[in-house]
Amino acid sequence: MDGVTLTPREFECLKWAARGKSAWDTSQLLGVSKRTVTFHLENAKAKFGVRTINQAVARMAASGLTRS
Repeated sequence: MDGVTLTPREFECLKWAARGKSAWDTSQLLGVSKRTVTFHLENAKAKFGVRTINQAVARMAASGLTRS
């Protein structure tokens, strides 16, 4: 979307957020720390130019983005 390219991990974290998983839940699923998940979600929010994870998920969905 508008030249936004997510890393595979950013996409994966947003995908889990879209399914209602918290950063902690996602960290358990991916085997990484909660801080790492938060880092990737923050990067994705910055790339989309939004303030919340829900907005980033909505932008990803609206763009039809299915992979990085």
